[in-house]
Amino acid sequence: MSPVIRPDIKTLFHIDPTWFEKNGRDLREEMHAALCDECRALYPTPDDARVVDRVHPLTAQVTRVDALWECLADHCARRPEFITPATPLTTAIFRALLANGNTPLSSEQLHKRIRKSNPAGILRVLLGTEIENGVMPFEES
Repeated sequence: MSPVIRPDIKTLFHIDPTWFEKNGRDLREEMHAALCDECRALYPTPDDARVVDRVHPLTAQVTRVDALWECLADHCARRPEFITPATPLTTAIFRALLANGNTPLSSEQLHKRIRKSNPAGILRVLLGTEIENGVMPFEES
């Protein structure tokens, strides 16, 4: 039996795509809703997005990525209205993970990105009784 580890501010969280399927929601629709107006004009529906090449700015390594993720990470997330002081905390957490390409982040890292609450407060929200937007602890497989 593996030991039970109590989550702390260093515990990593991610968006679990299977949560959306199990709860009758569509992750692509949620991603599309987070797009800025400019990107939404490029992709009027979630199905309009395609796979695009993404070039790493330092290594020049080319990877194939979903256009919605690419737009969110490289364009929308850099706009001041992507996460504002008025953005609900759970939405800000979700958007920060989207902008990070769903690479897992800790509540400490999320706090630095969204500049809301504090790491312990974010952790309390993430460990609440209800899972919000499929955000849950990351378990390496």
